[in-house]
Amino acid sequence: MTKKEATRLLRIYGKAWEKQDPDLILTLFSEDASYKDPEEPENFGHEGIRKYWVSKVQGEQSSIHFKLLHVWADGDTVIAEWDAEFTDTKSNSRIQMTEVAILQIKGGKFSSLREYYKATKIAL
Repeated sequence: MTKKEATRLLRIYGKAWEKQDPDLILTLFSEDASYKDPEEPENFGHEGIRKYWVSKVQGEQSSIHFKLLHVWADGDTVIAEWDAEFTDTKSNSRIQMTEVAILQIKGGKFSSLREYYKATKIAL
């Protein structure tokens, strides 16, 4: 995958997150993909990823802003860095996050996403 192709997919990822759209996010993942948030159990396949997004992104976040910072692509591996900010509706706080994601590509889609982040809570 080229850097340009990876950047296009990651911009859609950011759009899906900001819109809290599980249908759009699934267009980026292969049917057998895995999604690993370090604070949650790993999610597998479209069903698992949808369940995670409905529960976590739609159920616990609002006012999401995503800014893609860097993208590296080497064959079937992509590494991306971004900043995000959102309201955590469970804790009623604003979260500022810097994240790095390591993604594997299969058939032009993400087959694996592992994310690592530092998040800071700001009371509302």
